Amino acid sequence: MKNNVRQAVSALIINADIFTGNRATPRIQNGAIAVNDGLIVDLGSSQVIESKYQPVDLIDVKGAIVHPGMIDTHLHAMSVSLHGLPIAIDNAPTGRQVSYAAVKVETDDMATEALTKAASIALLRRGYTCFIEAGTVFETDAFASGLQAVGMRGMVSAPFGWDNVSLFEALAPGMITPRLMERVPADTDLVLKRLERELSLRGDRDGLVTAFVCLYGEGSATEELTRQAHALARKNNVLYNQHQGFLPQWHDAVMQRDGETGVARLQRLGILNPDTLLSHMNVMSDRDFELVLEAKPGITWCPNNALHRAVHPNCPCRLPSLARSGVPVSLGIDTTMYHSLGTMGTGSLLLSAMVGERLDDSEPFYMQTAIAAKNIGFGDELGTIAVGKRADIVVRRTEDITHTPLDDQGALLAMSSSQVPVDLVMINGDIVMKGGQTTKVDQSEVLRAAVEQRSRLVEKAMA
Repeated sequence: MKNNVRQAVSALIINADIFTGNRATPRIQNGAIAVNDGLIVDLGSSQVIESKYQPVDLIDVKGAIVHPGMIDTHLHAMSVSLHGLPIAIDNAPTGRQVSYAAVKVETDDMATEALTKAASIALLRRGYTCFIEAGTVFETDAFASGLQAVGMRGMVSAPFGWDNVSLFEALAPGMITPRLMERVPADTDLVLKRLERELSLRGDRDGLVTAFVCLYGEGSATEELTRQAHALARKNNVLYNQHQGFLPQWHDAVMQRDGETGVARLQRLGILNPDTLLSHMNVMSDRDFELVLEAKPGITWCPNNALHRAVHPNCPCRLPSLARSGVPVSLGIDTTMYHSLGTMGTGSLLLSAMVGERLDDSEPFYMQTAIAAKNIGFGDELGTIAVGKRADIVVRRTEDITHTPLDDQGALLAMSSSQVPVDLVMINGDIVMKGGQTTKVDQSEVLRAAVEQRSRLVEKAMA
């Protein structure tokens, strides 16, 4: 007699249109995913998978799109709450503008936790299950508490890792205020102590919130700090990250001061390698391009900011070419003061077309899933729907004809990820959003508290 006993699992997602994030097997129609103990234990056709497993929670998505949680590899988290605020970033504010530096420096534990919760919900609603905070949150413990309360995955480092702000004083004086320098002095030893603290507190790779090593970059770290920070990253087997190549004037100023580009210095120091993630890289010399092509560090491309700053085509955009050549290029929104979450895919397609190297429509999907996971050091655990990976899974509702895919490569998600509504989000096998509403926190209360804290910060900044 045949044994028909089914294996117990915590959850079974059935009748799904699965975009796996794996180029070799990009799509499973009428598929199912078995989840247990936070991991994906099986996937395939609904008929086969249902016959093998007995779930505690059976989730019939009725043909909805299912994909691995997307990852934003460069986001200044506090900027999410400032969307649409008239902000002066580089220089002193004029007219109705508010100083960005003055606002962000006024955060405290209460504000940071409230705004982190709100940012996490905004990301979940657009299909993101993880993001890197780009080294600018002061209250890292409150930040971690906010993520954990919502059930969001994130990475955090010590704030403003720098020990030489002379270029900022010359090129972006509006960013360097006395209050900012009071909170984050340009001090080598202090930066290293703060980095060590984060690594000691959040060194568990199984945690929702993990630490990495981030220097602010763009000419603001001495060679000594750069060496020691990178050594810390290697000792703890974590990502090393910094801003690099954002604007032509910064690239040129570093070259004039140091006699070499920032990329050339990283190469000379042995830091330009696949365990390093460079954010932006809008500006590269011919030699920089060759070095990156050879070493293949991770790169976070923020196309919206490049478009907003009108960097190209006067300065060649080399990211599409590097991506085609095997350099792992992922996507980040950077700040949301001028740009909406989830629009980087469309931005990358527009910018690549503008410079004559139009990416395939599906490429931004992979840049936000499998490639992003590799770039943050979690390629073996996140980024694709595959057996053994962590169960970070997104279900999107197909409510109109523009939400129905025609191809097997995820082109729809690349172009419309911020538009196709998210119904359910699972992180580590835990359902953190269902029916478009968070399950662990009161979504309306989070929004109320965040708006209140935002108003408080702006008032203090303008006082």
